[in-house]
Amino acid sequence: MAKFKPRRVVIFWLFRCASFFIFILPISLGLRFGQLLGKAAFCLLKGPRKTALDNLDIAFSSSKSAKEKEHIVREVFENLGKNLVEVVSLVKFNKRNIDRYIACRGFETIERLLEQGKGGIVLSAHFGNWELMAHYFGIKGYKVNVIARRMRMDHFENILARVRRRHGVNVIHRDASTKEVLVIIKRNEFIAMMPDQDMDSVSGVFVDFFGRKAYTPNGPAVLNFLTKLPIVTCFMVRKAFGHEILVGRQMELASTGDRAKDILENTQRYTRIIEDHVRRFPTQWVWFHDRWKTQPESRNQRGT
Repeated sequence: MAKFKPRRVVIFWLFRCASFFIFILPISLGLRFGQLLGKAAFCLLKGPRKTALDNLDIAFSSSKSAKEKEHIVREVFENLGKNLVEVVSLVKFNKRNIDRYIACRGFETIERLLEQGKGGIVLSAHFGNWELMAHYFGIKGYKVNVIARRMRMDHFENILARVRRRHGVNVIHRDASTKEVLVIIKRNEFIAMMPDQDMDSVSGVFVDFFGRKAYTPNGPAVLNFLTKLPIVTCFMVRKAFGHEILVGRQMELASTGDRAKDILENTQRYTRIIEDHVRRFPTQWVWFHDRWKTQPESRNQRGT
């Protein structure tokens, strides 16, 4: 449970007031409001803005100008403002209107596995509106299981949990027992994971990401090694109005039987796919996460 902090209570009630205003707006007007929120956040939040620009310097070096990098960061903030509007408006989406707002390409990859009675690992990232993407599949009637970390504010967690249940999105928190994951695997269902952030409490390995070593969660690779579940990539890209989901082909994975070698190689392979999508759509990824905060030497010094 998150610790009680008065500041969080104030933020929560400000959020509730803003949510009421957002909810009564049509989605199109709400998105404009979200974009304005993003612009304001870009101007006011100097720390995250600097982190994002520093990360873009690491990723693109001189291949993008300072002006281009600033434009990318501004759009990242605007996209997150629009994400907020869509998350507040989740209850507005249903089977009758979801296809007018979200298109899906490549779903035949998942359909083939479903026809064979197989489940699998859906690999994604904090890209586009990842929360809405899970709800899309739930609304379409598919069983959705997502591994995610707990939010820092219980109030937000509880509100979001109610909407997730309504749309059939089952969230397994990272601190939950492995038994929950095993039950899903035995039912031949899909389980979604987003291994694109550097987190101390999560098992990982160092692989190349934009030419620099990045500590990367290896959960999908470990799960594949233990269960031989296929891995399918899935990313949501924001369009002028609405979104497009890009489902990739089933990944080709190393399978030599050497646990450490296979896990390292397959973690590198899916990290390369994530990098490819970030390169194609740089405004869609959350650049202000400190992706390269852990380096091999610093982790060795901590004895891990």
